[in-house]
Amino acid sequence: MIITIDTHNCSREELAELKEYLEEQSWDFKTDGVEEEEHKYELREDGIYVVGSHGVTLNEKIQQEELHEYSIIDRKDFIDELIRWISEAKSTDKELMKQDLFMLEAWDDDYILSSNSTNSYIRQGDSNFDETCEELIELNESL
Repeated sequence: MIITIDTHNCSREELAELKEYLEEQSWDFKTDGVEEEEHKYELREDGIYVVGSHGVTLNEKIQQEELHEYSIIDRKDFIDELIRWISEAKSTDKELMKQDLFMLEAWDDDYILSSNSTNSYIRQGDSNFDETCEELIELNESL
């Protein structure tokens, strides 16, 4: 029998605990062959940091003038803001905001990328994370 576990919204620590538990219980633990790749970038409040190297402080103009589709936000601060929006929203808008709230609460990232025009979010580990960071760095260099 094969059991598949969706770990998309798990933190690295939760995933390690799950793997350890399964191995202790003598489960034949195998991944689908996709190893978690190391990302080149990490987000911080003031910009994007190249892992093991230097940081790139993003020009405030990028976020203020929405020169790129995504901006760096503090996930916890945004959750607080989202809760306030839910309390003020019409019933038709609340469900989508609640789904976003539950998803963002499950993440453990301090900073994430948030779309300026939709409710799309990117975090480290997403397939388009490095590409989006590179776009932001390139845009920053052009200013």
